Amino acid sequence: MTGGRHDMKLMVAFVAFWAAEEVLTLQLLGRYGLVQIVWLRFLLHLLVLWGASALWAPRNDASLWRTQRPGFQLIRASMLTGMPAFWVMGVRSEVSPAMSMSVFWVAPLLILMFAQVLLGERAPRRVWLATALSSAGVFALTGPHEAPRPQLLWFPLGVAVCFSLYVVMTRSLRGASTRVNLFYSGLGVCLMLAPLIPSRWVTPGVPDLIVHVAVTLLGLGSLLALERLTAAAPVSYSAPLIFLQVPFAGGFAWCLEQYDPTLRTLIGLLAIGTAVFYVWQQQPWRGIGSGRFKVAGGPG
Repeated sequence: MTGGRHDMKLMVAFVAFWAAEEVLTLQLLGRYGLVQIVWLRFLLHLLVLWGASALWAPRNDASLWRTQRPGFQLIRASMLTGMPAFWVMGVRSEVSPAMSMSVFWVAPLLILMFAQVLLGERAPRRVWLATALSSAGVFALTGPHEAPRPQLLWFPLGVAVCFSLYVVMTRSLRGASTRVNLFYSGLGVCLMLAPLIPSRWVTPGVPDLIVHVAVTLLGLGSLLALERLTAAAPVSYSAPLIFLQVPFAGGFAWCLEQYDPTLRTLIGLLAIGTAVFYVWQQQPWRGIGSGRFKVAGGPG
């Protein structure tokens, strides 16, 4: 198996788990607040990691949280807290979900920018253009839009910034233990959201608890794939491929009868598919994982 194919499989796993987790989360939102859903997801996330650690290293429990960069780990986890926080503020300010998603999907462009500034990765112009085309595709797919007041766009933009920084910071932790990285992601979210839970708690029934567990496992699988992906390849070349999440999410929602495709949807998906296919076909991307390519100025 070539490195590029392996990296593509990790990307597909990341976006597929992420899309499925989001679709299931929508099943819960009518009965539970987003803050509780996120907090319970990461509490269960920690329990799964603790149970797995007990099997992997039963005599060395400290291996789960031993790190040389605890502050950086918790700052990175705060990005996972910021995403639902900005989303909730946007909803309360009556920013439409379609507009929020359109703005959020500038995130791959932000990843390219943050990767250049923070990691020294300089993606070729064609990657920037392909990423911009995909962002335009999402705008077409989620439209038509009614423009909100400009100041309200800061909320979905905040979601995009948090997501982008989390991806780039994950790349910078590629030399650390994956279990430790996942542990601090869950710990940080649980600690930061814990003060809000007592006033918002709604006890889930058994059927909903099963859905919560499924959300946790899918989310954990997505974060695990992201950890492996960012360790294997520069984020500058994987950023445009993150748009694969959009057709996965649409497909899952359609299967659950939550979404009906339109001509606009097909036009948006065509733009996204064209850009993703173009980036994937570039020889630099296909050689990343096997050591035949190095992003200009990048660390790896």
